[in-house]
Amino acid sequence: MIDIDILKNIEKEEGVSKDYLIEVINAAFKAAYRKTFEEANSVVKVNLAKGEVKLYAEKMVVEHVNNPLLEIGPEEALKFESDVKIGDNILIEIPLKTLSASAITSAKQVFQQKIMEKKRDITYNIFSKRIGATVTGRVTRMKGKGNIGVNIEPYNIEGFIVPEEQIPNERLFRDRLIKAYIKETVMTDGGPLIILSRACTEFLAKLLEMEVPEITQKIVEIKSIAREPGIRSKVAVASKDINVDPVGACIGQRGVRINNVSKEINYERIDIIRYNANPEMYIENAMSPAKVERVEMLSDGKGANVYAKKEEYSTAMGANGVNVSLATKLTGFFIHLVEPKEGD
Repeated sequence: MIDIDILKNIEKEEGVSKDYLIEVINAAFKAAYRKTFEEANSVVKVNLAKGEVKLYAEKMVVEHVNNPLLEIGPEEALKFESDVKIGDNILIEIPLKTLSASAITSAKQVFQQKIMEKKRDITYNIFSKRIGATVTGRVTRMKGKGNIGVNIEPYNIEGFIVPEEQIPNERLFRDRLIKAYIKETVMTDGGPLIILSRACTEFLAKLLEMEVPEITQKIVEIKSIAREPGIRSKVAVASKDINVDPVGACIGQRGVRINNVSKEINYERIDIIRYNANPEMYIENAMSPAKVERVEMLSDGKGANVYAKKEEYSTAMGANGVNVSLATKLTGFFIHLVEPKEGD
């Protein structure tokens, strides 16, 4: 007899089907039989509804028996089946208690291994289809070379934020509830490895989508994102409805929406930029919060000289040049911030 409740629990918690459970039980008992009788052939019959497993030795009826494990004589065969002839295969039930202790151990190992393999496959398939989605989970541990473990809800599966996908200088304490972006799923010898990210631009886009209904409704469109994780980001937005201000929609009343997003990513500063199809206007907007005097597109069409007054120059440049760098990434145009001359 097998414990039906345990099997039901495995079916529910591990997500395996009844057919696969039967297949696993079959493989486990065949392994146990081989462990006891070596080269002998066996057949396993499983009745999950009754919790029954029956094990049979499969033998061929032969005139002269050379291998008792695989063959049986006609007279002996008639004890098990009434109508047999030379060349037939018959099944002889083997009491499970005849299996050796090591065989039972082997059966358990095969069962556990195959359930684990199936669980890995299921996990890989689930998360392969969810690449590009945002998940919620609790920080579990630090592992290996700075990897941060996250228990992904509601799957109870651990994913990892590798160092290059972490927000610099962010301290994620154990049990903290966080959001992360599924970047990649890789099958390894140890099972599926789910790579999470909090540093990519896609994660910021997803957070904005979750916080701003107008983005979900496709009224407001994110045109471009440039990001220095943990420091600053710029997001260019446009509206498909002239009655909806895309910048205001993203910021929210009293800045509530953008503040919620910023809080999730370690209070990273986020500039919401109004997209403009005109390159000069787009670059001018991208230089926010600085107010620039003028934008002069270069003849090659790939860059621009940007002029700012002396009092706006440091804001336009940003700490360590971050404002210019992000504006360049956001617009796709190389921006050269022209230093004001004396007297300007």
